[in-house]
Amino acid sequence: MKIKKTITGSLAAFAVFASQASAEIVLTEDLSLSGYVDICFDSLQDGAEADLGVQEIELALAFTPADSPWSAVAELSLDGAGVSAGGEAIDLATETVTVTYAASDALSFTVGNILSYQGFEAFDATGLYQYSYSGLGGNPLYSAGYAFGASADYAVGDYAVGFWVGDNSGAASTEYLFAYTGIENATVKVIYADDPGYESFNVWASYDYGDYTFAAEYYTDEPTGLEESETFMVLAYKSFGDAGLTIRYVDGNDYSENVLVDYERLTFSPSYSLSDNVFVLAEFTFEDTAEGTSEAFAAEMIYSF
Repeated sequence: MKIKKTITGSLAAFAVFASQASAEIVLTEDLSLSGYVDICFDSLQDGAEADLGVQEIELALAFTPADSPWSAVAELSLDGAGVSAGGEAIDLATETVTVTYAASDALSFTVGNILSYQGFEAFDATGLYQYSYSGLGGNPLYSAGYAFGASADYAVGDYAVGFWVGDNSGAASTEYLFAYTGIENATVKVIYADDPGYESFNVWASYDYGDYTFAAEYYTDEPTGLEESETFMVLAYKSFGDAGLTIRYVDGNDYSENVLVDYERLTFSPSYSLSDNVFVLAEFTFEDTAEGTSEAFAAEMIYSF
């Protein structure tokens, strides 16, 4: 079942994670391991005390036999729920758990727990340009995250299309993806989702120019029985070798306890790679609503392997 306000990413998790994992720790000729540890200080939660602790521990196994059209990915996430006496309170969950059949170099079929096509902002912290998400209060913006179902993905030349279908309380939940990469260093994606609990439309584009990355995104979401929300985001990232700086602006409206709230967010996030495996960043965010302006700060360290 697709659940409102779960974190999501910009593409199917299988494709992203399998490519990353296969380049990391090789356990056998066909099996590889990868993951990360995410530690943070977070004062970005509305009305909550600052949180210091382990945000997430993630482990993933990718099984990709060289001479077989079949492959599998299993992702295990341990989410930190904050500091508790004697250690961290941890929630254990599976994320991507898929079996894929490659019918050809262009066409593949996948079944299992699959990440939503929706969104420029990635599900995992290792794929974000900053700490928080674009939604109100720094929450995830998109309608869907991981859900059980089946997908068909076809990519050839500069184009790719994808279709996902799952079950939500006896009714079909579907997503449709179109992607274009025909312009050098540019990516454009359009995603439409139709679920018994919501209907959403998402289009985003990114462009790399030297040490710069630019991105823009438009997202609409209409939960069943509620008014449509609408959000626009622009982002610029500049690399200075091991250091980097992200500036992001968000304007739109989002739901808080079924109430649609107009808001603007401005984020500055400097970052630095301490080594090939260790990455740190800070985030300063200013959010405007009808109730006034709030300021928030976060710091994060990620060790990836």
